[in-house]
Amino acid sequence: MPQVGFDLLRRFEAADDALVLRRYVSNWKFAHLVSSKALFFAPASKFSDKLEGHYTHLDNERSDRQLVQWGFDSRARDIAEDARTRIASHNQKAVVICCWTAGCDESPRHWSKYGGSPEAVALETTVGHLRRALGSTFLIVPVNYLDFSEGAIPREHSLQPFFFKQRCFAWEREVRVVGEMEIGKRIESPRVVAIDLASTFQGVIISPTASETYRSAVKSRLGAASLSIPVFDSVLK
Repeated sequence: MPQVGFDLLRRFEAADDALVLRRYVSNWKFAHLVSSKALFFAPASKFSDKLEGHYTHLDNERSDRQLVQWGFDSRARDIAEDARTRIASHNQKAVVICCWTAGCDESPRHWSKYGGSPEAVALETTVGHLRRALGSTFLIVPVNYLDFSEGAIPREHSLQPFFFKQRCFAWEREVRVVGEMEIGKRIESPRVVAIDLASTFQGVIISPTASETYRSAVKSRLGAASLSIPVFDSVLK
């Protein structure tokens, strides 16, 4: 992550170390986590929301009006607009993100959207446990939701747009872990970060539509990896 102004971004981090976080994942993602003993971070450019990392429509209009007031002609303003787009596009490729849901409150939408099938789990931790597992080079930031046609994003740092999403995504209650791509890797590469699973996760919650066979398979997978993490049923079961 660009280190210029990095300390400024710290004030956007989740302050409550006790805040419960859950990551709803499909069975194959869970299997990869256990086998690799690492968290997967995807480049923001791979997310379905193509406005990731971009300022809002209002922000761009304000920037353009400011240039008009300063006397810039249309060609200069077009160059400035192109520069803003290029910076956002680069940041999308250079920033990696791991997404979590805040709180213990479950909804069928979380399971269907992120689990994808009855064979899914939710990994439970807290902000404090996750922060200790990952270290100081990552930011753990609750997402702010706003109307991109009317709201504005602070402009102190070019990464601040990753802390904001459109209001239609508010149901996600997302807390995202934001970092930079691994040094030496090709731009837009994902990142896999090794962590101590046993000390990071306080529980594994089984999908409410999963079978008892799958529940047993989850416990067996944890046991085979020598991980003594409690397994719980969903409150929606």
